[in-house]
Amino acid sequence: MPFTPFHLGFGVFVFSILIFLDPIALLLGTILIDVEAFMRLILDLNPLHGILHSMLGVIVFFIPTVLMSWGCYKIFKLEKYLRKFNWGISILSSLIGLFSHVFFDSMIYPEVMMFYPFSNKSGILLGTISERMDYYLLVILFCVGLVILSIRYFIKRYRKRKEDENILVD
Repeated sequence: MPFTPFHLGFGVFVFSILIFLDPIALLLGTILIDVEAFMRLILDLNPLHGILHSMLGVIVFFIPTVLMSWGCYKIFKLEKYLRKFNWGISILSSLIGLFSHVFFDSMIYPEVMMFYPFSNKSGILLGTISERMDYYLLVILFCVGLVILSIRYFIKRYRKRKEDENILVD
C-alpha cells in the first residue's frame, strides 16, 4: 500500500474492540512490514512487495515488533497509561497487526504471495475489493475505532468522577 499509515486504521479499530491487546505492538505490526516496500522503492526494485509481504514476513517481523513495543514501554514509561507489558499479549498483538497488513495488501497487489513459504501462489485475494475500497475501508475502520475509544474514555472518566463523588460523600 503506497500510503502505509492507512494500515493503522485496522489497528485502531481492533484495539478499540479488543482493549486487552498491546496497542504499540498492534500498531507497529500494521506498518512495520512496509520497511521492505520502502527499501525496494529506494533501491528501485520492482515489484514493491517481495517475499516479506507474506507469512514469512509475519514470522520475520514479529520479534522486532515485540521488542520495539517492549522498548517503547520502558523508554516512555507507558505502563502509567496502558496495561502492564505482557510478552504473550504483545506477540499476539504484533501477529494480528502484521497479518492484517499482508491481508489488506494481498487484495490490491498482484505480487503479494500471502502464504509464502507455504505456497508460491500470488494474487490469491487480488480483486476481492478495489484499491480505492481498500483505502476507504481502512479509513472507516480508523474513524469507527476512534469513536469507540472516545466513548470508552468518556465512560471511564464518568465512572471515575462518580466514584470520587461517592468517596467525598462517605
